[in-house]
Amino acid sequence: MILPNWQAYFYFSKKELKGIIVLGIVLTGSVLMSMIFSAPSIHHKKISNSAIKPLHLIFFDPNQIDSVQAIQLGIPERQVRSLLHYRERGGHFKNADDFAKLYGLKNELFLLLRPYIIMNPRKKSDDPFYTNRKIPKKFNDETDNWKIDINNADENEWFLKTNLNKEIVHRILSYRNFVGAFTSPYQLNKIYGMPDSILQKLRGHLYIRPGFKIILNANAMNFKDWKQLGLFTDQQVWIILRLKKQNNGKIGWEQLIEACDLSQNEAIQLKQSVHFIE
Repeated sequence: MILPNWQAYFYFSKKELKGIIVLGIVLTGSVLMSMIFSAPSIHHKKISNSAIKPLHLIFFDPNQIDSVQAIQLGIPERQVRSLLHYRERGGHFKNADDFAKLYGLKNELFLLLRPYIIMNPRKKSDDPFYTNRKIPKKFNDETDNWKIDINNADENEWFLKTNLNKEIVHRILSYRNFVGAFTSPYQLNKIYGMPDSILQKLRGHLYIRPGFKIILNANAMNFKDWKQLGLFTDQQVWIILRLKKQNNGKIGWEQLIEACDLSQNEAIQLKQSVHFIE
């Protein structure tokens, strides 16, 4: 039987029909298999997305926010601890852009939070370090020769001689313990709640005992402090600071010796000059 030309295009032998059927089965099976095996990954993706905690972007004051609110804003727990520790030491953010200086805070997150930062004005009545006690007249009396050793005076001596609020005195002692020792009376301007006007009047009465051996806390030392020891080059100091940053602001004596390849005498001198919290 001879078919017309157009029908010849649609005519298949039994062998060809079987091949087409097998090919169709294979293609259908492939489609079904891909749908079956892709389903779990889609489901997993939905679970993963649902597990991501949504950010609660609210207006906040970095000087007043608590840990729960900070975490809800998407601030990592490590940076939340840094924030609380900074405020406990008397730190205070003066403006919204200051918040970008929080140790470890990523710039992308800061830019996301920046529009929500508000700086509530501090009221003296709400400030735990504010004191309405009058400055004693003896501050203005140049004939009064009372002195206070800022590295040895205890809380009672500070309070009785300076008439400062006890909370500020506590901050002074906490900061002194943190850095190891004051190297200059002007360091008191870093104390949260210490008015500059009072500090200037106190300045003539503050001193560091001559011959006092200042032993600083390694975790609180800056570039200048390390250089003044006379043991390290600029390059070695940068290595020390980089190690501290990698270890969340901490560094050990043995770690420092190894990093800077110190001799035995240099290591002993370092141990005598710097306090290491292991």
